[in-house]
Amino acid sequence: MAHALLPQRIEDARAAVPVLDSLPAKSYPGYTGGTGRLRSIGQLYDRTTVFGRITLSPDEAYALTNKRAPHALHELMVISGGTSQRSGLHDHSAAFVRGLGIMADAFAAYCRPYDLTPVVSWSYDPATLDRESIQGEKRFHAHLVGRTPAERATVAAKAVPAGQLSATRARRIVEEASVLGSLISADVVDPDALRVLAPVPALSTPTATVTAQFELPDGWASLTDPALYDDITYIHRKLRRTYDAIVRATTTGSTGHWQRPVIREFDADDISVPLRPQTRAVLAHYLRALRPEVLTGNRGTDRARDTHVYPLADLAYAVTIAEQAGKVYLHLRVNLFSDLGGAGISIIDGVIVKTKKGVSTLMPAEIASRETFQSEYLRRIPQHPEAARIFFPGA
Repeated sequence: MAHALLPQRIEDARAAVPVLDSLPAKSYPGYTGGTGRLRSIGQLYDRTTVFGRITLSPDEAYALTNKRAPHALHELMVISGGTSQRSGLHDHSAAFVRGLGIMADAFAAYCRPYDLTPVVSWSYDPATLDRESIQGEKRFHAHLVGRTPAERATVAAKAVPAGQLSATRARRIVEEASVLGSLISADVVDPDALRVLAPVPALSTPTATVTAQFELPDGWASLTDPALYDDITYIHRKLRRTYDAIVRATTTGSTGHWQRPVIREFDADDISVPLRPQTRAVLAHYLRALRPEVLTGNRGTDRARDTHVYPLADLAYAVTIAEQAGKVYLHLRVNLFSDLGGAGISIIDGVIVKTKKGVSTLMPAEIASRETFQSEYLRRIPQHPEAARIFFPGA
């Protein structure tokens, strides 16, 4: 891959973004790993620890589970528990999206007495099956994480500009495609079409440089707004059409097992996406800086090369909802090369943070504390003022 995938002024902005590589997290004793294993409800129950289930319909449910390789001590995972495997939040009903928003709002309130900072995240990458992807488990799942004051202090003390990392490490955490995604999103997402989310101008903050950043005007309560479903599906639809138009105008070949399209000669004006001239120029620069020869041939023998050079198979992005300077924001990070999704890359006080799982083993007291935290949260969900409308209609 060519060195400068972005024009210099844009690369300088990426290099200035504060990052932490990395924040350690402990795993359960004896954890051996494994992803992409939850294709059926039976597998969901056989292969994970489900400590709670909320059913919406015969094909939509939430399973609250305990990860054995967590991203933090105070954490739980909400998995789509319907009979069909749905990878995206937009693939679910409006009621499902609102229910997830209610759980996230309840989680944020639950974190406050513990002096924890809530972070909620999920990823979308259903097509990548050969190399490591940002959504290893293809059934939709969201991570609810509470960050401690000690973790926040570590982030504040150890964050450095991304430009101080090696090219490979920086690409994993704030890859160039994420900056490009922020610029493109600002052009294709019409603010007037959004009913809940309020876009933050691209490049106006460090986080808005490497994510498409949206403010939640009513904080965590905004996630319970029924109109959030419309915003989520609208943004996904815009990204889908934009990605397809770019691929159609600039590449040749098809996607398959260890097979990707390659960049061909193209006229940037033929990309049928309504982009500002500046964004179109950055997109053309990025695509022409890619070396097509590294995208061809068999892979699977060199993990570093596979993960950081060989691209994902299709549209992929991670969503992180986090607090920053007294406000709550939804961040959407487009991925092309990185294998780190919404929980692998967290956002803590405006710093982009890589989590390093399995650094050591959870002690019995930590396991007990974690599981008490999870079970007590499950009891709090029905107390949310909006819970009855979604989870217990007609009760």
